[in-house]
Amino acid sequence: MLKRSRKYVVALLLVLAGFGLVPAYLHAYTIAGASEIPNVLLGDKIVVNNAAYILRAPYSNTKLFRTGSPKRGDFVYLHLPNYPRLKGFFKRIVGLPGETFELRDNRAWIDGRALPVKTLSPADFAWVPTAHPIGSTVENEDGHCVTFTPGKSEHRDHPPTRLEPGQYFLLGDNRDDSYDSREFGPVPEELFEGKVIAILPAGERAR
Repeated sequence: MLKRSRKYVVALLLVLAGFGLVPAYLHAYTIAGASEIPNVLLGDKIVVNNAAYILRAPYSNTKLFRTGSPKRGDFVYLHLPNYPRLKGFFKRIVGLPGETFELRDNRAWIDGRALPVKTLSPADFAWVPTAHPIGSTVENEDGHCVTFTPGKSEHRDHPPTRLEPGQYFLLGDNRDDSYDSREFGPVPEELFEGKVIAILPAGERAR
């Protein structure tokens, strides 16, 4: 009986320890901008895994070991020290270290080849509220949706940019309304705070 009680106590302590560590590695944020429409809408909550790439000691910046590497298509949370007004924001990884990234009329090119896209019907996105700006074109780009209006954005083109080791080119899914690497340049991995692992819609959506 005593041994069984000890097992219960140990199990309970492990559960409590687990709950205590969750806030150290999982954080939820509410989206206030339009740069990731139509994948994420204003008011949606996003859950970020802060240990997706590097495991740090709980509640500290001490790095313990690598848990994964950023990949194309990852939706990451980051901060830019030189832009204090941007306390933290979300962007999509499009260009990887060692690649040459280019944007031609909102379409991404890697090492001289366009990323595969599939044009989607705007009618399939009628569920997006009118208060959320969406472009006239919606495409599936390498597994996720992007939107833009041809000829609208002044940043619809970007010259070929060679990415150094550890550098990534980030874009918003809403190419017409996104502050991203087209303006602040490639971003080193150490500025990534974590990877988005869940999106919680603010309300019901009919798709």
